Amino acid sequence: MGFKINVSDLESTSIVEATKIIEKAYKVPLSELKLFDLLVTEDKSSAMRHGVYMFFNDAGECIYVGMCSSSHFAHRIGGHFGMSPKYGMNTFLNRTIKMLGLKNNYSSYVEALPKISEYRLLLIGANGKGKEFIKKLEKLFHIIYTPKLNFPNGFPKTYKPININESFLLSVSTQ
Repeated sequence: MGFKINVSDLESTSIVEATKIIEKAYKVPLSELKLFDLLVTEDKSSAMRHGVYMFFNDAGECIYVGMCSSSHFAHRIGGHFGMSPKYGMNTFLNRTIKMLGLKNNYSSYVEALPKISEYRLLLIGANGKGKEFIKKLEKLFHIIYTPKLNFPNGFPKTYKPININESFLLSVSTQ
């Protein structure tokens, strides 16, 4: 079983049903993730280009949700692990070392890797849906999961509560 879901698998469900699918889905440990795994869909029939990705900690909590709407997953996920404290694309790694109580320096990045290696990744593919759809999808997952690494300064007041029994697709379109 792979760590990729297509958004079409969620579109005909309610939000609560979609979250159950996500909860049950396999999430690949970062220590087992390979670059080539990020390049194609689960059935290897097309490129795995755009959508939303979710990082889960070792307790299974969703701690970061990001979107990939202009670059490919391989590029965006890899960017999160840039080992320089001055690199601007490593939001996940940078915020994770702060959450772990480590300093923002090279040695802390190395020190954090064994812990982070147990974290897991899930991709939700949305090829062909467009940037606006993916942006709304990311926002919906922010509201559902309130991932702490996305909002280190608190959850935005502009994010409105949702009805978890509402249609998943309708919820995406209204975000």
